[in-house]
Amino acid sequence: MGLFIWILILPQLVLFLFSPLLRTRPVFRWYYAKVFHPVFEDVNRFRWKYRAVPAFYLTIYAYCTFLFFKDIESLIRARLLRIERLLIIPGALSAPIITGLLTTWIKPKPTYALPVLDAYDELIFHSGVNCRTCKLPKYARTKHCPICNQCVQLADHHCVWANNCIGRGNYQYFYLFLVSNVFLTNYGFLRLLFLQRFVHSRQLLILSILLGCFGVILVIFSYFQFVLVRDGMTTNEENKWLVVHDMVRARQMVTDVAGKYYFRLPANDQESPAEPLSSSKNLSQDPKKFRLSNNSPDTYVYYSTNPYDNATYEVKDPKEVTSASTITNIYDEGGFWKNLVARLDFT
Repeated sequence: MGLFIWILILPQLVLFLFSPLLRTRPVFRWYYAKVFHPVFEDVNRFRWKYRAVPAFYLTIYAYCTFLFFKDIESLIRARLLRIERLLIIPGALSAPIITGLLTTWIKPKPTYALPVLDAYDELIFHSGVNCRTCKLPKYARTKHCPICNQCVQLADHHCVWANNCIGRGNYQYFYLFLVSNVFLTNYGFLRLLFLQRFVHSRQLLILSILLGCFGVILVIFSYFQFVLVRDGMTTNEENKWLVVHDMVRARQMVTDVAGKYYFRLPANDQESPAEPLSSSKNLSQDPKKFRLSNNSPDTYVYYSTNPYDNATYEVKDPKEVTSASTITNIYDEGGFWKNLVARLDFT
């Protein structure tokens, strides 16, 4: 039976992992067109898939909780502290459900709900732009979510575990959901690991392994979230900053006399980028290609860093940006705690 299950699973894993790369090949082409693209890339087909991930989370949670109370709690109860039995364990088990429901139910603030006060930095966010989908003003630090079909203020990402966008208005619930899961998995793993010295049980070992694996994944994800808050950026903004850094490394980023940012391409390069800040097409090339023998401004064509603006510009006295560290992130309030308070919204 076990061999039969693996015979079914392994081909699916191979097709899932390699169909995006090998989608021109016969078998992979069919799998990509019929399975991978509609399920994982097309946001309008099989809308039930967005509810399947939270259901999967609840299934894993219910299984681990059932395993604990059915086979483990009675074995370790005598070795638990009173505060653990009455407070820590009930709280640790209930917190992920409560915070998860809040994260799922409470929507972030859309751009049409309240005025957006974030300033435009004219580098990764530009004034005078409308969302191509909503047709509403594209405010600074907002992003259109094709799954939720709205532009979200201070948008971070669409959380598949809660089937909800994370942005201004529900950051606090998302962070509590994340912290409660980190505490539950790591506390449970360490406590069960300690108790294995006194209680020998196969179920206890299985649960501790599951909690340990989930705990490591959650700690890593939490660390990346911590870094984003510390640096004053969201997941959406991090992707934009990565493109900016690529431009700097490729010696494409310049400023004019007023300090406005542009990016440049050689004048003999006939391909003008359609979306400079949303595509790395022109950044994957060898930076040496752009090191012309003549540094005159006339040897370059200059573009705005606005992905909605394909016009060319005349830049007087361009100054090359030699290091990304010289670019100021105006959304960084100056440290983790200040940035955290700035994005939490209880109104």
